[in-house]
Amino acid sequence: MRKNTPPVKFSGRSITIACTNQKRSEHFYADILGAELIHGDGYGSCWYQLGSFTISIIANAKYKSPTQFPDHAMPVLWLEVDNIRLAHEYLKNSGVSIIQAPDEDMSMLVADPDHLVIEIWQK
Repeated sequence: MRKNTPPVKFSGRSITIACTNQKRSEHFYADILGAELIHGDGYGSCWYQLGSFTISIIANAKYKSPTQFPDHAMPVLWLEVDNIRLAHEYLKNSGVSIIQAPDEDMSMLVADPDHLVIEIWQK
């Protein structure tokens, strides 16, 4: 239960992914996950639409993520698909790092090229 109401209303807009290699990350999010380019090179980043979600990709990271799921606190991008088994085969065949294969709850975990965790659920 909320104790206080903030003096301003916050709303989500997008997530910015700081990556080590712009082209590699754009390939992953656009070519493998199917995100559509909204506009490119805005402040050194490109903006993509993935379903109802907006992703900004900017190459301003020096190192890949050192986090290990589930040991470290981290944001996790949540995606949904119609067929989790088909998505698993597709991502595996595309060379995507699979952290956890689909389970009986119909979810799986994968990593982007900089080891950022993505949780995928069947709708």
